[in-house]
Amino acid sequence: MPKLTVAVLFGGRSVEHEVSVISAHQAMDALEVAGYSLLPIFIDKQGQWFAGSDLYNLKLYSTPGFQPEAQRNAHRVYLSPDPSIRQLAPHPHGSKGFFYKPPVLWADVFFPMLHGTFGEDGCLQGLLEMADVPYVGCGVLASAAGMDKIAQKRLFQQAGLPTIDCVWVARAAWKADPARFVKQVEERCCYPAIVKPSSLGSSIGIARCETSAALTQAIEAAMIYDERVLVERALTGFQEVNCSVAGPPDRASVCEMPTGGGAVLSFDDKYRRGGKGSKGGKAGLSKAGMASLHRKIPAPIPDDVTAAIRDATVRAFQAIGGHGISRVDFLLDADGRTFHVNEINTLPGSLSYYLWEASGVPFDKLATQLVEGAMERHASRRKTQFSMEVNLLTGRKP
Repeated sequence: MPKLTVAVLFGGRSVEHEVSVISAHQAMDALEVAGYSLLPIFIDKQGQWFAGSDLYNLKLYSTPGFQPEAQRNAHRVYLSPDPSIRQLAPHPHGSKGFFYKPPVLWADVFFPMLHGTFGEDGCLQGLLEMADVPYVGCGVLASAAGMDKIAQKRLFQQAGLPTIDCVWVARAAWKADPARFVKQVEERCCYPAIVKPSSLGSSIGIARCETSAALTQAIEAAMIYDERVLVERALTGFQEVNCSVAGPPDRASVCEMPTGGGAVLSFDDKYRRGGKGSKGGKAGLSKAGMASLHRKIPAPIPDDVTAAIRDATVRAFQAIGGHGISRVDFLLDADGRTFHVNEINTLPGSLSYYLWEASGVPFDKLATQLVEGAMERHASRRKTQFSMEVNLLTGRKP
């Protein structure tokens, strides 16, 4: 029986472009160990797509002047939303020459590893739905909700999950009257306050503020990256506790406690302090990202609190309509018992393989479960009727 081919998509038009490159190579290492054939699909910062086996090499992406199509087995392509095409079409503006005939490239399942805008927010998932291809992770709505901190808070609150209330402002309203929003924050949240772009991850644009001047400066900075910004009351003396969820059937991993001492983890904390090394020898940074942080696994919290957090993790996943895998981040108050759902990170925001390894599921086995789940969901979705034979335009009955 031939091996399934998995297309791993990474890079993209996002401030998290480099994070995506690292995460994708982690995933490809695991998929290779699991026995799948790989088709790397790199999307550059201008949105151009390139596909080919030579793109599975992390060292390329730190090479000055790197040009994907210059690799022998890398080709400029695009994915058509027309479901009858069933191949990655060669781009008419490819640079390999007029007489060059690219190979037919396709995959059995697509594995999105694009962090942030245009990849994690439902945009890519919509394209994959239109192309009618199996893909790993959440669908359009769940991906969009998982990326939008304002929307997910509302869904969590409707599901009865504990959250920290927030106030938010759109760019146009902020520019029109900054003082009005600052006053609103001071009345509802007080200081210290946390400023966050609504639809970004990797701690980009997040700042803790103690004064109105700092608040104004932080919102201005966050508005560079997003059209909406939210502000929350900052907890003091808290601990972060994280838990992963995979499904269906929906199940929670062990919990972890990053040892940051109640501080907000920065981009550098998460991605510039990673260890080196790779199972396949190609990625070179397999422990970068959240997996590189100092942490306690399992989290040193009471058993009943652990059980409550694991239950809340599954409920948060279900509240957004999740599929595949996600990580839910909690803030645990100084009393060690009261917790708040901070946010959910859908694929590729977190593969959380280190939590599943601690739960007895090796990374390659986790990758296999995700691919098989994507194939099963696609087969089930194909049983749904999306059109009807109704002759409304002719006025005749069918």
